[in-house]
Amino acid sequence: MINTSTMKTSDFATVGDRSAPVPPHLELEQVGPIAASTHGLDVQSASTLGGEWASNARLDLADGSRRMFKAVGARDADHAEQLRTRLEWRSSLARTSAAAGLPAALPEPCLAGGDVAIVEHDGATLLVVVSEWMPGVPLAEYHPTRLNAASTRREIGRAAAEMVEALSTHPAPQEDIQHEWAFETMSETIRGALGTDAGRTGISETDRSCVEGLITRFEALREVVLAAPHGLTHHDFNDFNLLVDPETGHLTGVVDFDDARLAPLLSEVSIAAAYATLGADVDPLAALRDVVDGASEVRAWSDEEVSAIFAGAAVRLCLNAVVWTVRAEGHNATYGAARMARTWPVVRLLAAAQTEAAADGLHRAAAGRAE
Repeated sequence: MINTSTMKTSDFATVGDRSAPVPPHLELEQVGPIAASTHGLDVQSASTLGGEWASNARLDLADGSRRMFKAVGARDADHAEQLRTRLEWRSSLARTSAAAGLPAALPEPCLAGGDVAIVEHDGATLLVVVSEWMPGVPLAEYHPTRLNAASTRREIGRAAAEMVEALSTHPAPQEDIQHEWAFETMSETIRGALGTDAGRTGISETDRSCVEGLITRFEALREVVLAAPHGLTHHDFNDFNLLVDPETGHLTGVVDFDDARLAPLLSEVSIAAAYATLGADVDPLAALRDVVDGASEVRAWSDEEVSAIFAGAAVRLCLNAVVWTVRAEGHNATYGAARMARTWPVVRLLAAAQTEAAADGLHRAAAGRAE
């Protein structure tokens, strides 16, 4: 067991996955030459994108097309091979998803073959993946009409359910993938983060109480979560990984399989529902209902599973808010600040709404749509 009472913020960043990649901290002007050497691309310009562990960038090529660039660092040769295996498997997930009709970004083969290039750069070992650029804007930047918003959320729910169907026959990973975003262990991860120095000083008692109340409800459904059907999941349908048409709200892209793992299938819908609640003009309870309505067009969910989806969505938001508060002074502080600003207000609203009557009403409205 990890002793969280003595953990520092920097320690928490690797809890749950000691094989996590090393942030490469690339300068933007370094991206183009690397992409040229690994994929033979004629890069005219590059633009920085957010991310948790990777250096991500949009590449604008001489032929007018665009690509997505991702680079992560490895500690040594053995770690690089471990990461290569993992990244190749993730690329295969994207190919399977795209073949099933989901708007997943296909990887571009490297000059040396495969989807993952290993390159030495300024004394560091980097792993580079380049994929097609998907149209649209991140869901986090979408400003919908009320009608479009509900339609988009239902489409996201359908896509989450379709994702687990698409991956149902895909080969499992060669390793047991655990990380701090794992659905089944969210409560433990949150409490660990709350016990860090940054957690104790950066999160108010009021917010800690909100988080604890939502965790308690989720933990009451632990047996439902563990007994639910399991399979491969994308595991990160967040509002930066989902792209939508800025005019219609139609889903145009699902990116970043970095958190993919074997998990309860209901977690895919729960995570998608969590991030669908974010936004100044969003009714969180209506958003949860819309996502589950959409998912229920693809797959039937029991009343107990719907309860776990709703409770899990609230705790996923708690995890998001707490983790990024604890990482506030880390290498990705700007990205983290944006995550916190959108998430804490919804956590407080959901904590206030956690009455049995409100939850039961949602469950009756959303359960069993795909009988």
